[in-house]
Amino acid sequence: MHNLCIIFAGMARIICKRFRFLPVLFFLFSTGTYGQDTLPSFSAQLRPGNKVLVSWNNHFGKKIRQISIQRSADSLRNYKTIMTLPDPTIPQNGYLDQKVIDTNHYYRLYILLDSGKYIFSPSKKATRPKPAPPATVVKTEKKPSEPVQNKHTTPIPPAPVAEKNKPAGETVVPAPIPERFILIERRDTVIGRISEKQIQRFRDSVSLKTKDTLVMLHPDTLEIRPFIPADVFRPSRFVFMDKSGLLHIELPDATRKKYMVRFFESDRTPLFDIKEIRDELLLLDKANFLHAGWYLFELYEEGKLKEKNRFFIARDF
Repeated sequence: MHNLCIIFAGMARIICKRFRFLPVLFFLFSTGTYGQDTLPSFSAQLRPGNKVLVSWNNHFGKKIRQISIQRSADSLRNYKTIMTLPDPTIPQNGYLDQKVIDTNHYYRLYILLDSGKYIFSPSKKATRPKPAPPATVVKTEKKPSEPVQNKHTTPIPPAPVAEKNKPAGETVVPAPIPERFILIERRDTVIGRISEKQIQRFRDSVSLKTKDTLVMLHPDTLEIRPFIPADVFRPSRFVFMDKSGLLHIELPDATRKKYMVRFFESDRTPLFDIKEIRDELLLLDKANFLHAGWYLFELYEEGKLKEKNRFFIARDF
């Protein structure tokens, strides 16, 4: 039994010495299976104007419940959430951080799965995008010189002039041009991306179906600016100011129904209420209000909101 143990121990040492490279190969294969910008990893790239684009590919699909982007001046602590994505299940998503002064900050992602488990991604600093790959040079074998033709043969065309700075016997093959993608933003949030070929169709769709505006912020970023309708003031027919500076409260059904009016400042700070109005016409002097400008009111009929509007008190001078 003792001899068998010695034999097995010797065999184990031989196997370990002969195949000691196996753990290293396994480590290399295991680390190469994840892309650089696939969750939980992500990309952080510098953009013009001290902006940082944080982006990633989502292979978790519908299993993600929340993704929050966190920023810190330290790589280990003091992280603060700067953005929580409204839809974390988008396959390709990101966020453009425009409010950072120092681009030396660290970023990380907080990922919450539908199972209740959560993941913190490795932290990283923003880097500049990698330049496009150079042209590929393919070496070709030199052809043997052809025999000199006589006068009865077809003349040999002149040899092409060698390109400048190109080594003899080498052919320069241009690298394939990668397809460009444009990021789509709405209110500082990246909502998707489209290829450069689809930009015109996307512009036409937005202009025909919405009143929003498209603005090209950078060569690779397109912003959707939502349409904000103009604020058109329509005076109330129940509560309004006349030219003499009196506020009219005209309620034709005041004798049969219960009315109440509540007044507010323009920032919705409460001023005062008039409860149980029994007169069909009630006049208030503008001295009841603190200053000139806009005021808000709410008119209630039988305890239910009948109208929300505003009125303007002009200055005396």
